Amino acid sequence: MATSMAAMMLPTAAPFFVAYGRSSRRAGPTATVVAIYLAVWATIGLTGYLVMSQVMLPSGLWVAAGAVLFAALYALAPWSRRGRAQCREMCREAAGDPISSGLTYAANCIACSAGVMVAVVILGMSNLALMATAAAVVLLLKWPERSTRQPGSLSPEGDVALSPYSRQ
Repeated sequence: MATSMAAMMLPTAAPFFVAYGRSSRRAGPTATVVAIYLAVWATIGLTGYLVMSQVMLPSGLWVAAGAVLFAALYALAPWSRRGRAQCREMCREAAGDPISSGLTYAANCIACSAGVMVAVVILGMSNLALMATAAAVVLLLKWPERSTRQPGSLSPEGDVALSPYSRQ
């Protein structure tokens, strides 16, 4: 579960890793940021595993609906919105100390996506389709609004691929 959680959350931080790599222009600090991020999520996954191995949750449609409702309501909470805003801001101005940047980004990511993570743990970490969906939801939650995007950039401020309408 620790590896699954870290693997699921890694793609959601790709915009930050790209932005950090561009601003630091060195592989070492960027690798440190990635390692810290993965270690934080692996620790959360291990903790979730240890807790869930001691708890027997009832199964059923109501439990699943409750988990999804919790995730949706959590996404509207002020601390979740603040975490999303900080994630987006760090993707715009990513340079800094790799240890503090990695820990700060991971903390903001936890604040942003805790509701989705609780739902995934309750619904089942062994379901790959669920994990892929959760990763996509978290990535969309952290992705900035369309109005701030610049074509041709891999950062959250830009399109993933070059737009055919952008000037070269």
